[in-house]
Amino acid sequence: MSESTGSTRGGRIQQRSLQRRAQQKLDLRRTILDAAIKLFEREGYEHFSLRQVAEAVGYSATTIYQHFTDKDDLLYHVALDGYTMFGRHLQTGYDTGTTSRERLHASGLAYVQFGLSYPVHYRLMFMQRGDFFHRPRPSGYEDVLDSLAVLTRIVQEGLNAGELRPRPAGDLTSLLWASVHGLVSLALATRFFEHADVAALYERHMEVLFREIFV
Repeated sequence: MSESTGSTRGGRIQQRSLQRRAQQKLDLRRTILDAAIKLFEREGYEHFSLRQVAEAVGYSATTIYQHFTDKDDLLYHVALDGYTMFGRHLQTGYDTGTTSRERLHASGLAYVQFGLSYPVHYRLMFMQRGDFFHRPRPSGYEDVLDSLAVLTRIVQEGLNAGELRPRPAGDLTSLLWASVHGLVSLALATRFFEHADVAALYERHMEVLFREIFV
């Protein structure tokens, strides 16, 4: 075997080793985030700690700090995952409709379903740590699609097409967002409603609201 062949083979082995270590790091990071979600749901914000997360994943607290600087940073990255999933939910709702009415209805329902399906993420995103929404996104999260991006686009398209009654786009966006957020936050805060009840409430709520904003 020539020296160049051995060098090439050694390079491939080294590259695979680096890739394996990088994947292991990503896997551990995902494990930490998943453990944080479960602990947050059980303990709430006040009693949540990195020590508990370390115990749950079977690593030392020092290992956790190699991935996240502190409790706030860990929970912020849970929220970032939430924003990513949230944006995809709303975009899917947008894509299912062809008119502003259809898109607003489908995106609003997707909003409700996301909040009920991912309560930990939703609380961190919009209830207990709303400041996360405005925090600069780290590398890799620049293209996260947030709720206002989809909602604002639907509202502006509806106004341009003459489907919505002429009003400031910002007012309509705030009204619609507050409406669905109210349903979700009430359901999560009180736990009084079953998921089916919230979906039914959404339908009745939108029926009344749409009569006011659509031509």
